[in-house]
Amino acid sequence: MADILFDGLPVLDLLEITPSTSTVAQITQRDQSSISRIYRQVSRRLGLEFRKHTDGRYRAGSNQALLEGLRLSSQWLRLQNDPAEPRWLACGHAGQVMATHQPTVVQCCGDPQRLESLIRERVLDLVVLTKAEPSPANSATAWIELPLLRHPGGVDVIALRTDLQEQPVLQELITTIRRHYRQHLQQHQNLEWLG
Repeated sequence: MADILFDGLPVLDLLEITPSTSTVAQITQRDQSSISRIYRQVSRRLGLEFRKHTDGRYRAGSNQALLEGLRLSSQWLRLQNDPAEPRWLACGHAGQVMATHQPTVVQCCGDPQRLESLIRERVLDLVVLTKAEPSPANSATAWIELPLLRHPGGVDVIALRTDLQEQPVLQELITTIRRHYRQHLQQHQNLEWLG
């Protein structure tokens, strides 16, 4: 089972984040045919029906409960490793601010609902993105947003699962992100600090 948890599941997750076998091959330093072989084998062994859909995105078509349990275990391992390996994205304006501190997965992304889904499903641990306005706080949702900065394009927020906001590795990452934003603010004083 270790090969599925440590090799197979990360390939499935990366394909959901960046729907390209060549990009995942580059990130994992494998060849593209290996990525295709891995995701097909894992899908078959677990009965996931994981494939690329007509919208261009990869996702599982069945056995969601099993996949959810594996992703919970995978996330716990990523965040407890020494060193920890949080999986996060910086998108839009946030990607420009964080250019010197690149996230582990670099991907141009613009759909906040898609990102919310990836956070909720534990594919991603944290996202820094630009929104028109931060979502109102809602204790019933699994997703929280921590506003950082208001700029002409909107508001940059840190988004993560509510149950992970006290996780030490993510707290450290949030502190690093805020530090980068404060440095950015010193160079662009016309922006409004919200963090």
